[in-house]
This record gives sequence, C-alpha cells and structure tokens, in this order.
Amino acid sequence: MQQTTQTLLPKKAIIESPVATDDIQLEVLKADPEIHQFPSMQTAAVGNFSSLQQQPQQQPSLTQAGSNAAQDATVLVNNDNSDWINKKWRPAMGWVYMLTCTVDFVLFPILWSILQALSKGNVTSQWQPLTLQGAGLYHIAMGAVLGIAAYGRTREKIEGASK
Repeated sequence: MQQTTQTLLPKKAIIESPVATDDIQLEVLKADPEIHQFPSMQTAAVGNFSSLQQQPQQQPSLTQAGSNAAQDATVLVNNDNSDWINKKWRPAMGWVYMLTCTVDFVLFPILWSILQALSKGNVTSQWQPLTLQGAGLYHIAMGAVLGIAAYGRTREKIEGASK
C-alpha cells in the first residue's frame, strides 16, 4: 500500500520539476511514466537497487591523470569586472597623486608661511616638500605606476577594439 501525500502544487508543476522530499515520493516519481528525469530507473526494476549495487566499483587511480569528475566540465564565469576597484583603480591612483602634489607643493607651503607670519611676524624658513625627501622616490614610484597603468589601459582598449 503506497502512502500518498497531499500537495498544493498541481500535477503539471510536479511533472516539470519533480522534487521528492522522502523515499515514498521518490518511488512515486520513479514509477510515473510521464516524468522523464528517471529514464534509467524506469527501465530497471523500480525499487530494486540490487542491479545497481552489483555493478563493479571503480577505484580511483592516483597515477592516472584527469580521472576526476570535472575533467571535461566547462565552467562559464560571467566576469564583467563590475567591481569598482577593477574599473576605478587607475583614475584613483591619478587623483591620489594629483592631490598629494597639490597638498605638498601648493597648500602646505602657503599654510607654512601663514603659520610663521602669525607666530613670529615674518617668514624665516622655506617649506621643504615631504615627497621630495629620499631623492624623490615617491614621485619616481608614482610615475612608474601611473605610466604602466596608462600603457596597460591603452593595450586593453586596442585589444578590445580589435576583437
């Protein structure tokens, strides 16, 4: 005697997308000839898994290359680089370098002079830019980063236009 459970889903929805939540529903789905998700199970004796269990088990071989289940699988990843850091890091580097130069060569010298004039009444020493200390290594590094980034972006545009 098979136990059937009531469902709110119409039979058509069950046929299009059969889902069994327990063993009884699974057996009912396997026995239904209208459902084509179990073709190998319908040809075998339904409910009798002895024929399935008698098949020889293949032991995985560690020396055989490419014996895993995903050997011939194709994985499609939709990578549109929509992350903001992928699209905006080059302009962000340019803005950071421009802000650093503006602050170190324009804003800080003016504020340094105003501070000296207010405290001592006259300007006695000149502002020494922080980014020029250490032989200007900051400007050399930023020039290299921005130059390579601009070259890489140009290559990306050229390759994108040719595809």
